[in-house]
Amino acid sequence: MVFLPAEWPYPRLEHWRTLLRARAIENQSFFVACNRVGRGGDTHFFGHSTVVDPWGRCVVEAGETEVLLTVSLDMDVVQEVRRCLTVFEDRRPGVY
Repeated sequence: MVFLPAEWPYPRLEHWRTLLRARAIENQSFFVACNRVGRGGDTHFFGHSTVVDPWGRCVVEAGETEVLLTVSLDMDVVQEVRRCLTVFEDRRPGVY
């Protein structure tokens, strides 16, 4: 599970969603991403904190206000994904 605190501003909401889904898929892990809400100087932050599963599916997503989200995660999904998509078998740690 990867925890990601962030400060993504408008107008990059779709980038936020797309990249979180991509990182969850390529790492075959849950991503728990917390994004700032409100303003800081001239910058407006959009929130939309979210949890994405290893398949790239959004489990829960907040809106544009401060909120406490709770969610129960089925950690067996990680092993299910890793059995179906064996990308880690192609790693070559000796090369890096």
